[in-house]
Amino acid sequence: MLIVIIDDEESVRTGLRRLCVSLGLRASVYASGSEFLESLAAGATPPHCLLLDAHMPHMSGLEVQRHVVDAGLKVPTIVYTADDAPEAEARYVAAGVTAYLRKPIAGDELLAAIEQVMATHPTASDQRPTAAPPSQVQAPLPSLQLAGHLDHCPPESRAGE
Repeated sequence: MLIVIIDDEESVRTGLRRLCVSLGLRASVYASGSEFLESLAAGATPPHCLLLDAHMPHMSGLEVQRHVVDAGLKVPTIVYTADDAPEAEARYVAAGVTAYLRKPIAGDELLAAIEQVMATHPTASDQRPTAAPPSQVQAPLPSLQLAGHLDHCPPESRAGE
């Protein structure tokens, strides 16, 4: 199963990738939503599940989710954020997000969310996007970090990061 992680913070991408790998999952990382969407447009295989940071510069997680949906992809998406406002969660759910997690995220919480979305959604590996990648939006948003809950992940080779 391929999990794609999109986060502007390198340490978060690395920690989440290591956590996914330690759970027996394949993981690819992208530093921005536009980087991920451009890779799909270039023919990359769509993931089985998307882990998406809500707050990133240039393109928010909500914008990424909308582009994924507009491209005709049915990828279960798990958004993570420190924003606990009910209206923020409602916006993401309305955009088709499957799960909404609040930082900091524990490994067992993440695994449970991945298992839940994968049990209830078809795989996306045979899908291809139908829309061109978006141009980058130039409205910077605040960055958030996963506060220490990923430090327990086993170290491994940095190949592929």
